[in-house]
Amino acid sequence: MTKGNICDEVKKLLDMADSTNNHEEATRLANKVLELDPTNCEALLLLADNAISDGDMENNRFYLNRIIENYEKGQSKDNTRDAEDANDEIYLFALERLAFSLSFDDRHEEAMSVAQKLLEIDVEGKTTAKDTIYRSLLMMDRYKEILEMICQEENPSAVALHAKAIALYQLDGMSWNSYEALVSALEGDPDAPFYALGIWDEPEEPDEEEVQSMLTALYIVEPWAKSDELIDWITHITIAFGFFTQRLPEDFLQVMELSETGSMARQELDELKKIIDEMQKVEAVRDHDFKGIDRVVFDALRFRRKY
Repeated sequence: MTKGNICDEVKKLLDMADSTNNHEEATRLANKVLELDPTNCEALLLLADNAISDGDMENNRFYLNRIIENYEKGQSKDNTRDAEDANDEIYLFALERLAFSLSFDDRHEEAMSVAQKLLEIDVEGKTTAKDTIYRSLLMMDRYKEILEMICQEENPSAVALHAKAIALYQLDGMSWNSYEALVSALEGDPDAPFYALGIWDEPEEPDEEEVQSMLTALYIVEPWAKSDELIDWITHITIAFGFFTQRLPEDFLQVMELSETGSMARQELDELKKIIDEMQKVEAVRDHDFKGIDRVVFDALRFRRKY
């Protein structure tokens, strides 16, 4: 078979693999591609994704590593990087997913090493490399490094803001700085804590914003769950925020009041309501401001801590 024929056959097989809804058939077609082109990044990425569907993270990392190794070997031979090469994008995907996989398998040093390699390429910060580093640092209790890292950030992600809140709490306990950091973390992605705490179910057909919030939740859920004190702290403020912004139904509080921390949740709600009423009295907030209710509640949360 000529080189041109091989390319045509590879393209045909990849198109068939992309279009099929049959998991086993897609795997079979991807393996046929590799028989013709052993370094084909698209086929390897498809097999890596299929391994995740099978719950086989070792195989997933095996294929991701093959993509990375094949790509880097190719780059070292000609020492060039073609900006139009589709393999460039697949290489970035592979690094990003490998770092993610390692972090969630508690291989945090390896995860940070891969994420750091990705950051050297992803100078615009379009990938989740930094989020993986923050999560891994949190899981290893390296809180001072988190604070040093976030000090260099101009526009920290929601994950970074949650990392800062956790780090400050673990180092200083409840303080103005840790509380302010927690409010800022909620501002960074107001919906993420509701997914992280299991208050909201995942939507069947999520939009782009919902997908981003669920991804943020995925990165922060384990770090917050490392202690009862941490999980209680974010739970109480999330519930208070949720009620005043109509993210939670009225009957949710009735269920909460039956729990061990229900009375504390009710106390926080009552306290926050008093503060919002007081803000209205001193005209710190006006009726038309309630169109942007999130902002009003965030201001009230800060007002509560200050006064």
